[in-house]
Amino acid sequence: MKIFLIGATGGTGQQILPLLLEKGHTVTVLVRRPEAIAAKHEHLVIIPGNMRDPDMVNRAVQGKDAVISAFGPRSLKKDDIQEVMMRNLVAAMTKGGVKRLVNLSAWGSNEMHKTISLMQVILQGILLRNVFDDKKHGEKLLFASNLDYINVCPGRLLNKPARGGVKASIDGTGIKHSVTRADLAQWMVEQLTSDTWLRKSPVIG
Repeated sequence: MKIFLIGATGGTGQQILPLLLEKGHTVTVLVRRPEAIAAKHEHLVIIPGNMRDPDMVNRAVQGKDAVISAFGPRSLKKDDIQEVMMRNLVAAMTKGGVKRLVNLSAWGSNEMHKTISLMQVILQGILLRNVFDDKKHGEKLLFASNLDYINVCPGRLLNKPARGGVKASIDGTGIKHSVTRADLAQWMVEQLTSDTWLRKSPVIG
C-alpha cells in the first residue's frame, strides 16, 4: 500500500514508520525538518513542509491508499493546529478519493468514553484543556466527513517494549488506562486493513 504518515517524528510515529516499511508499504512523510527522520529506505518519501499548508497536504495525500496520523501537539498553549490539520487532511483525502484514515486521538476525547479517575478529569479539564479543545474541534470535522476513519483513543502512553494483548472497547470498559507506544503503533497499523472499528473511536489499552 501507499501510505501517508503524519507525525513521523513524534514518539508514536517513530514506532509506526519502521513497521510500515517492514511490511513493504511505500511511506510518504511530511515534516518540518527532514533531517529529523533517521530512517533511510527506498520506499520512504520525505516531503519538507507542514500540515498547515493545504497545498503540501494535497501533494502528500495524492495517489495514496490510506493515511495514518500519529500527530500529537508539543505545547499546552491555546492553538488551532489540530483543527487546521484535520480540515486540510479531510479536504485533501476527499478530493483525492482516499478513504481510509487511522487517526491517533486520546481517551476522554469522546463523550462515550468512561472517566477513569478524578485525576483524569483534572488533567483534561485544566492542564490539557487547550489540547483537548483543539482536538475535539478537529474531530468534529472528521466525524462529519465521509472518510472510513478509525479514531484510536489510547490512555497513558508508555515508552516501554511491546507487551501484546491489546484490547479495545467503545467506552473503555475493561481497558487498562495505559498502553506502550510499541503496542499502539502495531494496533494502528493493523487498522489499515480492518473494518472492525470503522467510523468509531475505540479506547485501547
